[in-house]
Amino acid sequence: MAKRKKKKTHKVRTFFVSLLLVCILTATICGLAFAWYIHSYVNPSIDDLDLNGLGMNFTSIVYAPQRDASGDGEMQYVEYERLHGGENRIWADMSEIPDYLKNAFVAIEDQRFYEHKGVDWKRTAGAALDWVTGKGSYGGSTITQQLIKNLTQDDDYSVKRKLTEILRALELEKQVGSKDKILEMYLNMIYMGYGSNGVKTAARTYFDKDLSDLNLAECAALAGITNNPSKYDPFRFPENVKKRQTTILDQMNKQGMISESEMNEALAAPLNYQRPADEGANAEPYSYFTDTVITDVVNDLVERKGYSKTLANKLVTSGGLKIYTTVDTRIQGIMEAVYTDDSNFPDISKNGVRPESAMVVANKDGEILGIVGGRGQKTGSLLLNRAETPRQPGSAIKPLAVYGPAMDAGIITPYTGMEDSAYEEINGKPWPRNDDRVYRGPVILKDAVAKSINTIAVKTLAELTPEASFTFLTEKLGFKNLIGSQTTPSGKVQTDIALAPLALGGLTNGATVREMAGGYTIFINDGKFVPPHTYTKVVDSEGKVLLSNEDVEPVVAFENEKTSYYMNQTLQGVTSYGTATSAKIPGIATAGKTGTTTSQRDRWFCGYTPYYVGVCWFGYDKTYTLSGVSGNPATKLWKAVMTRVHEGLPEASFDKPTSDKGFTAVSYCTQTGLLPSEGCETATGYFYKGDAPTEHCPGHAVEKTDAEIYQELIGQIDPETGLLPDGTKIEDHLKGDGTLPTVPGGATTPGQDPEAGGEAGGMPGGDVPPNEGGTTTPDNGNANTKPNEGGQAKPNEGGTTAPPDEPDHTPPPAPPVTDPEDDPEG
Repeated sequence: MAKRKKKKTHKVRTFFVSLLLVCILTATICGLAFAWYIHSYVNPSIDDLDLNGLGMNFTSIVYAPQRDASGDGEMQYVEYERLHGGENRIWADMSEIPDYLKNAFVAIEDQRFYEHKGVDWKRTAGAALDWVTGKGSYGGSTITQQLIKNLTQDDDYSVKRKLTEILRALELEKQVGSKDKILEMYLNMIYMGYGSNGVKTAARTYFDKDLSDLNLAECAALAGITNNPSKYDPFRFPENVKKRQTTILDQMNKQGMISESEMNEALAAPLNYQRPADEGANAEPYSYFTDTVITDVVNDLVERKGYSKTLANKLVTSGGLKIYTTVDTRIQGIMEAVYTDDSNFPDISKNGVRPESAMVVANKDGEILGIVGGRGQKTGSLLLNRAETPRQPGSAIKPLAVYGPAMDAGIITPYTGMEDSAYEEINGKPWPRNDDRVYRGPVILKDAVAKSINTIAVKTLAELTPEASFTFLTEKLGFKNLIGSQTTPSGKVQTDIALAPLALGGLTNGATVREMAGGYTIFINDGKFVPPHTYTKVVDSEGKVLLSNEDVEPVVAFENEKTSYYMNQTLQGVTSYGTATSAKIPGIATAGKTGTTTSQRDRWFCGYTPYYVGVCWFGYDKTYTLSGVSGNPATKLWKAVMTRVHEGLPEASFDKPTSDKGFTAVSYCTQTGLLPSEGCETATGYFYKGDAPTEHCPGHAVEKTDAEIYQELIGQIDPETGLLPDGTKIEDHLKGDGTLPTVPGGATTPGQDPEAGGEAGGMPGGDVPPNEGGTTTPDNGNANTKPNEGGQAKPNEGGTTAPPDEPDHTPPPAPPVTDPEDDPEG
């Protein structure tokens, strides 16, 4: 019996020992796995958080360059504007913050704040248990953890994020070494609603008081807002704030921070919420240039340095930075003067809304010298900047998306002869159409660009390929808003890699004025592209260079030196005899391209001189059309700005394509681009070596009129027989074109009705005589008969007359169109 009992006890002991060993082994494996996970996937470092800059309340200064008067070329800088962080956040030192407010936050957010080392393990365990069981939303984050979250702006709810937050909180406490400093940072970083960041701004926003003047009741009310600024909005939901305030005062009492009488007195005190008396009466607003440079520096701190948006904003406005910009104060002043003068704008509006405009001026090195993002007097800082708002560019995109890269690829020259005819038929309709609904037949490329002929752009892009164009824009010129492919919630697939978006400017999202200005700089920078930028360097309060654009390597956009010459020759035609003749600046070579988009919603002029590039957009913020507007207001604004910008500058022209640069002057036929034959109209072009035509034009047969034929043959008639030497009669050689009403003997020419007159061409029934597959253009001031590959007349199809300075370049329905808004008939 004893033996049996002893044996049983041994088995039980063995079982528990084995179970313990299994548990230890399992725990070890889990611990090792957890350690490996932490090491591999969790980054506990806080090196990327600039803690030193958080406590600063220094003014940042924006500097403008100024050449040394001695002429030695050394750049000097003068103060342009001072940045003030008080608009959205006013930093409060710990000594400014009332004890009531500090205690209110500690009582409700982290009652063991002064005891733990960054993590409250009891609360963390409770929060984890609640999460596993799904019982509730018991938050386990300490004030230190919340500060980490505010600094990184990481809102992910994953286990990885929580573990990273915990480890970083422990590291932060260790590095800072002061609970008061951590609390100070927290109280200045939290968002309190209505654009208020930090408790000092919140005190002014809700009570119109200095932070030091808040009483206990107001401190408790403020402490409750941060939990949910929307739910605890004092102006909209004061009853919610009161409930939250009561909870906080109760906790402060229970934790010994205030007496019961203080609590009751605070509960009875009224909460008089009051907006700031000077709300809206801010300091003088920043210029559009300063708005832009602030945005650029903030974005670069986030993208290049890994800062959170909150920290970057704080550093820029209150970190004592020195921002050395590219602004030319003279040019910026000219732009602001033009844009605040209503006489420079057409006097139109729709539903009380006036059209807007934006413009960027840059030099060949991509330095933005001036920028305006709207018309009229600027009323605030960091407002909508339309120069950074994507809009469809219309035909203004053609030099960048089509002609430039196609010339660089050797597909075309300015003198390439092409056929102005439909590229294809879509649903029985020719596509694309030109503004005047006319196909002209043979045309030289530079003339097609000057007149903004759509068919030539589409045919050129088809040969270049949309893929090559898209790559050029995105990889060589830095266009960021183009869409490779995306699917809308309705299941529709959109792409900009197609003929219509890239050849005609119907881009899905569009392009910004800034992007377009940057793109056009390649034409005056030998085909090299430097991203458009507003600053050269940013220096912190200790003199360390934080950001720099000084050593940016240009991107070689054009591989061949001939391309810039060719494009400058081509785009000068636009201002010489094309769609923007009014843009020419006396004494200064001027080139560019106009653009008009679907339904006349946007007007563009992208122009440049040997000195500067200027890009101007004009249109409504809303989707109103510009119907009824004569001319191109963008061209007029561009001219008003750029004429003044160039005042006092020496006359200038683009580099000439001379023989020492590989160019040869060659005569060519103005219709085919080939070497001229008899009867060709000729001009002289400058061809790069290997590009000159080698074939002769087949010639252009000129039909003689009946009058000319009659005069040529009349002397050959035999007086006796009345016949020509070949036995035919003279009337056998006449067509009846109306130029010779009668023949000898009083008979009419064949098919000619003496009553019909000559306008119908003298054919039976008054029909226009065929022109070997040609079509007769409407009489729009350029009525010529041109052949058309389709062999049929192309009526105007009800098209409206475009403004005289700019044609409409939008296509009819076609498969390449990816959005109905790109389709004028869709």
